[in-house]
Amino acid sequence: MRPQGRRPFRWALVLVAIGAALWFAPVAVVQTPLRDWPLARAFAGIDGRISSRAATWNWLGTVEYRDVMLVDRGGHPVAAVRRMIVDHGLLQLLIARGDLGTVRLVGGEALVEVRRGGSGLEDVLAPWIAATARAVATPALELEIVDGAVELIDVERHDAWRITGLIAAGSLRPGATVAGWTLAGRVVHTGTPKRDLAAAFASPPPMAPGDHSPTRLDRTTIVTGAT
Repeated sequence: MRPQGRRPFRWALVLVAIGAALWFAPVAVVQTPLRDWPLARAFAGIDGRISSRAATWNWLGTVEYRDVMLVDRGGHPVAAVRRMIVDHGLLQLLIARGDLGTVRLVGGEALVEVRRGGSGLEDVLAPWIAATARAVATPALELEIVDGAVELIDVERHDAWRITGLIAAGSLRPGATVAGWTLAGRVVHTGTPKRDLAAAFASPPPMAPGDHSPTRLDRTTIVTGAT
């Protein structure tokens, strides 16, 4: 007859093993194609595809995606982000699904080919925007863009303007307006379009010690700082 005292010990080991597996599951998942499932889910309906090259998930702390690329239905890149940081961990995102916290986009690059009646970026995002507007519950978030760039291309005239040093901050939530947004950047007439997103995935500068979680921008001084 087996000693009864061993059963609680075995159950404790089983519970510890299950807990450890759950705790380290995000580390394994981000190494698989399932890493991009939350992105595809969040942007369900776009006329294109969104993917990432790497990610770091944490139950507590932050969630980060690196080298995020948005392409149109033909596979042509229209936007890229070097780092996308969500200041909520997985646990908080699961509990409070209606609040994504602060989402920071660092080193973003976008190509906007403008024509009569619209643009290429609008073509990709329009179905998703329409679906979001019809949704009963839309998650709220604070969006911050740091060190972004946009190339605006006049397709008919084969001319281009470039916005660099783009910094933006505002709320994306039901009923919110653009009046609450802060925006700064430098506009330059570049002439011949480049249509190149390689700069967005260039080697980033080393992070300063402790630069692992987003710090909210000071929206009262952002324009002065950019100027």
